[in-house]
Order: sequence, then structure tokens, then C-alpha cells
Amino acid sequence: MWNRVKKRLALTYPNQRWQKEDANTVWDLNPATLCLLAAVVKDIVEVKIIDAQFYDLSEAAFADALRAFAPDYVGISVMTSEYRDILDIAASIAKKVAPDAVVIAGGVHVTTNHEYVMRNRNIDYCVRGEGENVLRELLAHLNGDGALPQEGLIFRKGDSLVVQNQAITKDLQKLPWPDYGLIKYQDYLERAPRFGPNRPPAIPYVRMNTTRGCPFGCSFCQVEHISGKKVRSRDPNDVVDELFFLKEKYGIKSILFDDDNMLMGRDQYAKRLFTLMAERDLGLKWVGTAFALFLLTDELLDLMARSGCVGVNVAIESGTERVLKQIVKKPIKKLSMVPEIIARIKSKGLFCFANFIIGFPGETWDEIRETIRFAETCGADYVKFFLAVPLYGTPLYEEARKAGALVHHDEYPKVDWRFGQIKSEEWTPKDISILRAYEWDRVNFSKERIERTAELWGLTPAKLEEIRKKTRDNLVF
Repeated sequence: MWNRVKKRLALTYPNQRWQKEDANTVWDLNPATLCLLAAVVKDIVEVKIIDAQFYDLSEAAFADALRAFAPDYVGISVMTSEYRDILDIAASIAKKVAPDAVVIAGGVHVTTNHEYVMRNRNIDYCVRGEGENVLRELLAHLNGDGALPQEGLIFRKGDSLVVQNQAITKDLQKLPWPDYGLIKYQDYLERAPRFGPNRPPAIPYVRMNTTRGCPFGCSFCQVEHISGKKVRSRDPNDVVDELFFLKEKYGIKSILFDDDNMLMGRDQYAKRLFTLMAERDLGLKWVGTAFALFLLTDELLDLMARSGCVGVNVAIESGTERVLKQIVKKPIKKLSMVPEIIARIKSKGLFCFANFIIGFPGETWDEIRETIRFAETCGADYVKFFLAVPLYGTPLYEEARKAGALVHHDEYPKVDWRFGQIKSEEWTPKDISILRAYEWDRVNFSKERIERTAELWGLTPAKLEEIRKKTRDNLVF
């Protein structure tokens, strides 16, 4: 067989700042997603990763990077529909720079809004769902070495769209480690929030997902739509091996576990993972950014503390039983159990942050106020208030649409995480946007709490005052 030169694939994150500059919603993306895709296909194509978001590349600089690489294929990943415009910008640049290149779009936005995405003729294929196997099969096909994938792909056939079933990577244990050698990984490990509630325990740090899927089906959440109900997990031994590798090669000191529902992994996955981390003396501090409060037992909490956990972020969502059960549909049996569990978390020496959402369709003003009172008294060290966002494809979106509660009536409404997009006869989006900002300030920065908040944020009370004022000043409509 003759040796042929590998074709080239550019895997890219566009820059959210091409659409807008918003300190509250512009964030760096985990490079592990692109590095994992690269690891899956690097034997059949030459891969270059271009992260325009992390390095704040201009459109011209992004074009120059593509031009220098001369790709045959361009993969573009967009994680949220709030920044859907940057997919169109990136695809347009790719086709101008490399007119014959095949443009492949993926990510959460593409999975949930593929019909909107495929209106753009610069995009040749959409990957619907989890893309590791889909991308490999598609590239092999385009290279002349196999058939088209049978699931997870969307493409045009004449004037029609071919929409395959969503792809799910059933066995995460068969996936390789992300190939971090394709990027300047140390840049990512060193650049983290040095202050604030989302900062890692120590730097350098790594963000890691070890499971996918969630069975709970909360009305506002896209996870079930994106990753399915069944929770799949990696081999705990493989996870710990990778963490040791990252510690030895890159000097990481802490971990942010970004899993949507680690505690629901099969065969007591979380227990096995934390046990291994403790027994093998991994020696890394870690935070769980999304833990199901009602699954935290004393045994598990003890294991978490032994394995290096310093804190958890739990999602409670509402402080009223009716909203929790009828609107959110979150499986917390009794709200009265919440303060008890939070007290147990803190008794193990761990901090506890709690998430709440206000502004659901059908939620009364008094119920919103009740949620804020509950958040204030639940015992959490710090509370976050979010506005209910009707994400396309979720039960919440359908409920809001049927109730006539959507502010925007576009066929594919644009997402905005900063401002309310649901209306009510009792309150307006402006009402709850203002309420959210001022109650966040009142609850977290009272005289009784401000020293603890400053400690958790890694700031002095004086510096916190500056941030509080900036938050108020930025509340513009």
C-alpha cells in the first residue's frame, strides 16, 4: 500500500467576544473536549487545535491561523446558544480561507439547535450528540475509507436535511485520554479565577468530567437532552492514573470535577473513585461543582474529605415545595432535609455553596421571595441566584411557550443568561433581574457573612466592596 499524506483537521473554539463582551457570561472553555476529539482521530488525520476563545484571537487572527494550517476539515464547537452567532462567523471565515474545506459543527448549541445551525450553507455537517465516534467515522468516510456514520450526523441531501438519531458514546472506558500535547496546556492550568466563588482550591489546576448523563430530568436543564438519562462513567483506576500523570507532568495541585451527576454513576462509582484517590494518596485538593445534595451520605462525605475534597456546590433550585415539585421537578423529597444535609457537609470541614433559580413560569412573587428567604437560612456558606432561562429543547421552554410566558417569540429564541426572558402577570423580567442582583448582595455580604465570603472568595472585604458596586453598576437594561 502506498503511503499518502494525512489530510488536516483544525479543531476550533470561536471567540465569544466576536459577538459581545460580557464579563458575566464570557468564559474559557475546557480544552479537554477538543483534545479528546483529537486523540480519537489523530491516527487518520493531522490535527491542530485553535482556541480563539482562550487566546482572545480576533477574526483576522483566527483566519491567519487557519490559513497557515491549510485544513481539509474544520471542526467548530460552540457550547451555548447564547453565542450562536460566533459559529456563523467562524464558518464564514473557514470557507473564505479554505473554500474546499469541509466544515463540521458540534457542541451543545449544535445538538439542541441543529435546524437553525444548518440554515448556514457554510456548514456542511452537524454532529448531533457526543461526537467521538461520529467524527472518526465521518473523517474516515470523507477520506474514502468507510461509510457514513449511521447516527449522530446531520447533513443536506438535495433540498432536504438528513437528521440521524443523536449519538451517545456508550462506553467511556474505551476512550483515550485527551491529547494535551497538542496545546500549551500549562497556559490553561495556570489561568484560573484567582478570586471569587468559582476559583479552584490551588493553582495549577485541572477541570475534569468523568461521567456523562443524568436521570433526574429537571425541567430547566439540557443535560438529559444532550447526554441522556443513563449515567456512564470512566474506570476509576483510569481517572486516578490520569490525575497522577497530570500531577507529575504538569504539577497540578487541585481539581474541579465538572460532572453533571457523578454520584449517580453505576456500581457506586463515586465511592470507588474517592476511595482510590485516598488509598493511593493522590494528594490533590478538589471541589465538586455540581453534586446532588440528597445523595450525600455521611460515609460518602467522610470519603470525600479523606480524598482531598474541600467543598461542594449543590443545586437546590427553589425554596418552595410547590415550585420544586410541580415546576422544577427536582427529586428533593422534603426541603426540611436541606439544612440538615448542609450542616453535615460543613461538619466534615467542607464548604457548601448552593444554587437557586427564580423566575419560573407560573411562579408567584411571594414564592420567589420565599426561595430567597430559604436560601438565606439554609446554612450554605454562599448562595448563587440564577434567573430561569428557557433553553431550547427543555420542558421549561415548552411550558413557557404554551403559557405565553416567553418574552421573545422567535422560532429559535436567543439565550441570554444575564437577563430574565420569562414574563408573568405578577412580575417582569426587569423586576427579577434587579431582585436577583440586590438579594445576592444582601444575603452574601451581610455583616454576619462578609468575612466568610471574603475568605471563600480569596479577597479582602475592601476588595469585595468594589465587586459589589461594579455588580450594581452593571445592572443596565
